Amino acid sequence: MIDMSPEAITLLMFGSLLLTVLLGFPMAYALAGVAMLISLLFFTPEQTFAAFYGRIFGVVTNFVLLAAPLFIFMGLMMEKTGISEKLFDAIYLWTGGLRGGLAVATVLIGALLAACVGIIGASVIMLGLIALPAMLKHGYNRELACGSVCAGGTLGILIPPSVMLVIYGPTASIGVGKLFMAAFMPGFMLAGLYIVYILI
Repeated sequence: MIDMSPEAITLLMFGSLLLTVLLGFPMAYALAGVAMLISLLFFTPEQTFAAFYGRIFGVVTNFVLLAAPLFIFMGLMMEKTGISEKLFDAIYLWTGGLRGGLAVATVLIGALLAACVGIIGASVIMLGLIALPAMLKHGYNRELACGSVCAGGTLGILIPPSVMLVIYGPTASIGVGKLFMAAFMPGFMLAGLYIVYILI
């Protein structure tokens, strides 16, 4: 065990992490390797294993994380049953008369999928399979079509209930309900700004 000040250990840890990332190691290996090396060098083995055990046990016993597989299941059910395609068709009927109506419908369905699925990947894949071919078939600019799919899909991380907020809440010791209330308005404001940009 090497005796150093906490400030020096922190600088050494972040410097080592930066070096391993710049050398091309994958981020997971860089984080885990630097954490284990620093803990073995500067702490006793008892402290090291107690910290690892406490961290792993705390994550595994956190019941809030049960929501993540349920969000994934919800996204799969929406995709397999065809509900998302019917929802897209219904929203397109409302916005079809607008200039850029398909792109507006894509952002709106992205906001609705975000509220149902809560995961960016599922939203982007569903929008890419449903909305992108329709926009390209109607002669939309490829940049606008891909941009509206990507922008609408990213709303899944912000509009509650979001898996990221569910995971972030217990990690930061903040109530998930408070995070949901805090993310509600920015998420819908962002969707509104996307729609205004498309219409302009």
